Amino acid sequence: MARSSLDTAKYLIKRRKFQMAMRFLENCEEDYEQVAEFYITYGIAYLYSGIYGKASEMFRKAREISVSNPNLLLGQAVVFLIRGEKNKALQYYIEVLDNDPGNSTAKRALEFIRVDGEFESVVKMKETGEIKKFFPPLGFNPNVIRNIIVSGLCLGLICSAVVFFKPAPRRVPVAVNSIEQKFSLSEDELLNAVQLNDKPGEFPVALTTKEIKASFSDAKKYFASSRDNACQLELNRIINSNASDHIKQKAKEVMDLLQEPTFDSLKDNYSYSQVAADPINYAGCYAIWDGMITNSVFYEDGSWKCDLLVDYIPSENKTFQVGLCHVVFDKAPEPSVDQTKPVRFLGKITIKGNDIVFSGRGVYQQLKGTSLK
Repeated sequence: MARSSLDTAKYLIKRRKFQMAMRFLENCEEDYEQVAEFYITYGIAYLYSGIYGKASEMFRKAREISVSNPNLLLGQAVVFLIRGEKNKALQYYIEVLDNDPGNSTAKRALEFIRVDGEFESVVKMKETGEIKKFFPPLGFNPNVIRNIIVSGLCLGLICSAVVFFKPAPRRVPVAVNSIEQKFSLSEDELLNAVQLNDKPGEFPVALTTKEIKASFSDAKKYFASSRDNACQLELNRIINSNASDHIKQKAKEVMDLLQEPTFDSLKDNYSYSQVAADPINYAGCYAIWDGMITNSVFYEDGSWKCDLLVDYIPSENKTFQVGLCHVVFDKAPEPSVDQTKPVRFLGKITIKGNDIVFSGRGVYQQLKGTSLK
């Protein structure tokens, strides 16, 4: 039986595919306008993506329809905790336990508030991701089951290969998978790794065959550890170098495997100074930059742009502007970015002429106060 859009989004959230779930929910909001479960699900997706302002907005809409859902109460409680409104959070956690005395998430949160509960501790938990233990639980990840099954099948195939192929050593060995092929260079590719007769200065990056091989090896290592940003940087070095066209094409095929990060999942963040010093090699990478905005413009097609004064945050005594970059969102953030407060952007780095352009993917601002801390 086909799943509804809401059920599909719930399934994606269980698989920790929050961005994909939000795209499903965004496209069917009109259909679920008076359905509390829709807004609760949407709020949970925003919450786990680190977009707490939007999460709060969705939970507020859900509360206008229903007030007793435990996931709604847990979601609102942790948002209050993140804002530093400890007493409100406490009230909501008690309400959860009134309806569900065995709720382990509420019990853990109340114990934390009782023992510590200082706002500084909450900020540290946000930075480390530990705050998620107070989020509405997602349940068991179906991907774990899938991975166990796949691992079992692979192990079975390996065992079968040992049994059936060992007596016939002349058989052609099992080919490596496509991922391994993309990250490996053949002997022929290594013999012709660099372009012949290239002129000095023709390519921004000059690499030797050994360096090209090392970059592919590093890219493979980063990809395996889900450090896609670092992988992108190594691949950029190859594409911008004197490597052969065939090797460059292979690097581009690897890029197609990379995934867009969230605030929580970005593992290698690059500073504005790093990008400004070597912009071409950071194109296509993602970054999280803080600062104040200026020159905000809304367009008729729904897009929005501004200029970000990177690391300029007067309320945090960061008044030395590191740089300026243009920020562009294909769809204007909702709620709108408050230009009187500091903002944190997640974006994809693009280079247009001499300008660094941030293709916006996410926004974070505190609802109260004039700091990001």
